[in-house]
Amino acid sequence: MTLYEQIKSDFLTARKNNDNTKKNILTMILSDALKLTKEKNHSDIVSDDDSIKIIKSWIKKTEQSIEILTANNKDISEPSKEKEILLSYIPKTWSHEETKSHIEQISKEKNSKEISVIMKELKTDYNGLYDNKTASEIIKSL
Repeated sequence: MTLYEQIKSDFLTARKNNDNTKKNILTMILSDALKLTKEKNHSDIVSDDDSIKIIKSWIKKTEQSIEILTANNKDISEPSKEKEILLSYIPKTWSHEETKSHIEQISKEKNSKEISVIMKELKTDYNGLYDNKTASEIIKSL
């Protein structure tokens, strides 16, 4: 099941359970995902990469809302719950040690320490699971 399909399923469940917060935020994600695919390739297939990008953009928007509400001494429970929901769909990123381990393994397999070769392999096989900046620093230190 793709991430998009999981979100769609969770949306239907939230709608049945009258969970308005979850239903509303997932509606926004689904809408953005469909809009993106229509613009990109005129199909209804939403890749996990696209879903993750959309979710990350909504996490940023939610964090901005929380900052503004906090600065104005307003209730942040709703955007905090939205952020928690969004974070549940993002794969946990690797720690520094996990990233280093995978990079060393790729470096050995490809017999290369070139940043472009290793980053390409990371992106192909593990996109979204690592922090780009951390990976880049580790590769440079090899």
